[in-house]
Amino acid sequence: MQRHRTTAADRRHVPAPDGGLATRYPDSDSAVDLAYEVSGDPGKAVLLLVHGGTASRRSWDLVTPALRTRYRVVAVDMRGHGQSPTPESGYSAVQLSADINRVIDELELKQVTVVGHSLGGMAAIFLAAHRPDVVKKLILLNAPVTPNTIGAMAGLEARVNSPGFFPVTQAFVDEWTSHSRPVPASFVATQQAHVAALRQVVWRQMFGELAKADIRSTLKGIEQSTLILWGARDKLLDQAQYEALQTGIGNARLIMIAEAGHNPSSATPDRVASEITSFVT
Repeated sequence: MQRHRTTAADRRHVPAPDGGLATRYPDSDSAVDLAYEVSGDPGKAVLLLVHGGTASRRSWDLVTPALRTRYRVVAVDMRGHGQSPTPESGYSAVQLSADINRVIDELELKQVTVVGHSLGGMAAIFLAAHRPDVVKKLILLNAPVTPNTIGAMAGLEARVNSPGFFPVTQAFVDEWTSHSRPVPASFVATQQAHVAALRQVVWRQMFGELAKADIRSTLKGIEQSTLILWGARDKLLDQAQYEALQTGIGNARLIMIAEAGHNPSSATPDRVASEITSFVT
């Protein structure tokens, strides 16, 4: 396993179909250098894993052992998470995707399948729309595309901005990192440590962006074959989210995972690894 932290990378132009230079990637001038980890066979097809909000690249730990035997796996820490920098702003999905685009350029990745969970799924959507030269396929796990007005996510912006929310209580951390099925205690402890360490600016900026984000128009630009894996017991997001993904992306297939909640890769890692492998192969 190779662990890396990005260094200053050039902000390359996206190649245009005619071989010329297309418009620079949106918000690339504000991109930050992310921490990331590379594992698996360098000669195999590439999976780029993008975690959800308040998590880190460690959130894939239960599924990556199966994936790295077949693929080159690149897992990133989004800005404000894990070992990546925590700037005071820039937590929209498009800005997060610009950060990840730097990693793509730095590693010179080609023919990538991007796997994004929740907020990371939103960033993955922008990557697929803006980098069709690199992103071959797209896999989305419980990713929102519109402001959530029904699920538990609906009240989170007000909650994180309310007096007394910080410091985050252990009761909230326990609630936030609960799973629909039993998972290893060590995995939960790692998740809880990341949630507890998250700075206020990340909580407030991130959920402020989620409360107003509507990326349905971006879905129309997704031409890649797309797999939607959805935990049916999700208490954060309502069914309007996966319905919007289904109808908005022209070549999308939905698989419901009955026993999983908002985090299918930790609740049902073997199933998720199997579905990813079947789709990518």
